[in-house]
Amino acid sequence: MKIIGIIAEYNPFHNGHYYHLKKIKEEYKPDAVIITMSGNFVQRGEPAIFDKWSRTEMALKGGADIVIELPTVFATSTAEVFAEAAVNLLGEIKIVNYLSFGVEEKREKELKKIAEILIQEPERFKELLKINLKKGLSFPSAREAALIEFLKKDIPEDELSTLLKKPNFILGIEYCKALLKNKYPIEILPVLRKGSDYHETELKPLPSATAVRRFLKDNGSEEDVINRKELKDSLPYFTLEVIKRELEMKKGPVFFEDFEEIIFALLLKMSHDDLTSFFDVKEGLDKRIVKALKKSKNLQELIENIKTKRFPETRIRRILIQILLGITKKDLNNRKPQYIRILGCSKKGFAYLKEIEKKTDLPIITKAKDFSKIKGESRKIVEKDILASDIYSLVRPSKDQRIFGLDYYNKIIIS
Repeated sequence: MKIIGIIAEYNPFHNGHYYHLKKIKEEYKPDAVIITMSGNFVQRGEPAIFDKWSRTEMALKGGADIVIELPTVFATSTAEVFAEAAVNLLGEIKIVNYLSFGVEEKREKELKKIAEILIQEPERFKELLKINLKKGLSFPSAREAALIEFLKKDIPEDELSTLLKKPNFILGIEYCKALLKNKYPIEILPVLRKGSDYHETELKPLPSATAVRRFLKDNGSEEDVINRKELKDSLPYFTLEVIKRELEMKKGPVFFEDFEEIIFALLLKMSHDDLTSFFDVKEGLDKRIVKALKKSKNLQELIENIKTKRFPETRIRRILIQILLGITKKDLNNRKPQYIRILGCSKKGFAYLKEIEKKTDLPIITKAKDFSKIKGESRKIVEKDILASDIYSLVRPSKDQRIFGLDYYNKIIIS
């Protein structure tokens, strides 16, 4: 049995994602493809542009067989926590034996080598990391510099420096680290990424998700936005159909700035001690936040006033989302998900869902009454998923769509 797992956000599902799914099906002919997907908030520190149920529908129509939600506390954390928790979730369902992900360069040997160093942490590497941190570099920059110095005899410095600046390659390293650390019997299947770079903002036939979101943000108020050629060339027809429905019902799009007043209200009530309870608020960052709050008139200005070379914008955005959702350090003590939340299944996927039920030790949530299976500390984690959906609903374009308790009411998507 060949089951391929994919870790995704599909924010939204575009031609590049469709290419990836078709490529692995053509090349590896899996029995099933299982997606672990972020819910209503994502790792880059912002809300998903459309909710988790609509994006599940896109994924299933694109070829996925089962879509599982990555719990919100992990989906909104650092790349390391995000990757480890997602890999753990795929590992704990006990039927996935391959993990596929897109990379800018297909350098499997280098991926594994770098992951080994980061897991084993040789003494020389740790010394180099400390030296770079003392220079005032952010942790990612300090780690990159340490790796380049440590591996300069094995990988040319310019090559490694280029690889370590590629977002998907970096995430691939984190996936490999998680597999090594937790000893899951899962092989990697990197697929060469086609089309636009991760951060590119211009729409193309194989776009970045960033470009799609930017286009919808700039043009979303136009009645015929869904018929614009740029969008039609960049998205599969089924994604366009889902987006059209969401726009007509005024359920989306949703953007980070929509939460501005809520975030400011929460920050105004917080003390320094409150702020330091959040995972990424370290090294005096609480003082910077308080100081910036006093002189900022909007969210982007707030971020600009907080960020530094050591504290980049994505980290600040994640912190603000964690504050919005009340996700603290305690919520991230255990990076192994304690339940399996099924968002959607293909007809074929139901057969493999039964296999998962036989093999996994984790409770499976497919309907409202299943939430009662989740007890103790795990209950707090699933409650964050429910809260995230409710807070997301607060800023939908239509107040008629601001419905709470959707995690209880919405059934799994079947395609």
